[in-house]
Amino acid sequence: MTTYLTITLLISGLCGLAIVLLGSAPARLRFYICLMLLVTWLTPWQLLQFQMVSNDFALPLNILSDFNWGNSAAVTQDTSLAAPLTEQSSFKWLTFDWLWQAAFTIGLLLFFKDLVSYVTLHKRWIKHSTLDNQTWNTAQMAQPNCDIRRIKSHSQGMATGLTKPIIWLDSDQHDTDKIRTIVLHELTHIRQHDPYWLWAITLIQRLFWWNPLIWFTANYARQQIELSCDEQCKKHLPKGSYQLQLIKLTLQVNKQQQPLKMPAVLQMSGTPAFNLQRINKLNKEHKMKKRYVLVMAALLSLTGWIGFSNATVNTQQPASHEDKSVGIVTVMNATHEQNYTLAKTQLDKLVNSIDDHDASGQSTIWKLYAGVVLQLDPKNPQIITYMDKALALKDELTITETLANLQMAQSIAASQERWDKQLDYAKRWLEIADNNVDNKQLLFLTAVSHYSLKQYDAAVAALNKLVSISEIQEFQPQEQWLNLLMANHFATKNSIEAIAVQEKIAMLYPSEKNQKLLENMSQIL
Repeated sequence: MTTYLTITLLISGLCGLAIVLLGSAPARLRFYICLMLLVTWLTPWQLLQFQMVSNDFALPLNILSDFNWGNSAAVTQDTSLAAPLTEQSSFKWLTFDWLWQAAFTIGLLLFFKDLVSYVTLHKRWIKHSTLDNQTWNTAQMAQPNCDIRRIKSHSQGMATGLTKPIIWLDSDQHDTDKIRTIVLHELTHIRQHDPYWLWAITLIQRLFWWNPLIWFTANYARQQIELSCDEQCKKHLPKGSYQLQLIKLTLQVNKQQQPLKMPAVLQMSGTPAFNLQRINKLNKEHKMKKRYVLVMAALLSLTGWIGFSNATVNTQQPASHEDKSVGIVTVMNATHEQNYTLAKTQLDKLVNSIDDHDASGQSTIWKLYAGVVLQLDPKNPQIITYMDKALALKDELTITETLANLQMAQSIAASQERWDKQLDYAKRWLEIADNNVDNKQLLFLTAVSHYSLKQYDAAVAALNKLVSISEIQEFQPQEQWLNLLMANHFATKNSIEAIAVQEKIAMLYPSEKNQKLLENMSQIL
């Protein structure tokens, strides 16, 4: 989403700059820039891909992002451990993408409302209007595939319809010059396909109902449609004639009260300020110049460069390598569906061709293999062997990849009660981890291993460090930490410390069980 917003905002800025530079250019040029800006927001830039043929197998860097090898060791009063979990969040659907889709759905509903409103009003206008194609003769024009209808509208005129256009005139309008001006203006809209453009603009405006930039651009685009039409009409009438008639029509409309209700797709800026701008623009020449062409060429080039330079390069593999990539996807899907048998079958195939993968790919396959076997047979001693194979590649992996492998390895070792291996993994993790990395889970697993190996002093040292961290960071130490600390003191027959820790447990985690255990310990000791 960051990529999408960055690209759209950059291109929007370029379009805005181009509009400023083309202030004296033909209005149709500025209109096309507005369309470019609107379409930019509709383009999923972050999803664009180029196809490239490559002979190297490239494993996706985020191949493990869907796995959550969670907290694996949980010590109770008898210091038993639970196996690592791979649960996915049940609220994964509640993402920014979901909100984006919800906003689009609302936009579609708003557009549907506009469509219904337009159809309803159009039928009402047809019912309360009269056909007047004789007006083509009054306007001194040959009748095209378009009808003229009269309705009491108190407006200058308008055009509706896509396949069968209709020009609407006020029933009280009988001035020949004004009629000719209005019909010419609306017919120009039709010939420029402006009704289609107005529907497209309305659709984008509704889809991005929450975006003020889209609303401003859409309204500005509608204004450029009017200015463009004015420029074309001016060419077909004697010099100054169109401006004069536009002034008269503007004054006439400003005196009218309660104009005809317009659907959203037909709403134009009819403010006195904009009408004055239309008249002023007509007093100037708007011809295409070389510098305008250069500005447009630069805009298109920069837009293409910004939009497509960030497109993801999708490496298309030869058949054998592509099969392996599909195999990993199959493993991922099977794991999500908890079909671990299918996942293991596919992993067996990948392991047989493990040398065809780079170091990162091999590490990932072994890590996936260990995770799948763990689900099928949690006590299988080969699981640690698979993790050791992944760890053996540490010299060719990034520190982040190695730390992730070590973290998973020590969790598995603890779940299998391989305490010596857990301590070895923890030591290696601490040697390369940054001091700012959260190591509370590692310290706890280390304390569990020391306790299980009857290395009570080392266990107490690790647990005291955990308690110290909780005091420094001002959070309550976990009950399982304190339980294990009490168990270590109890094992070393340090009754005073054991009771002191149990008192702290009873105070921080009050329960009948903790209070009863404190009373029993006090009586026995």
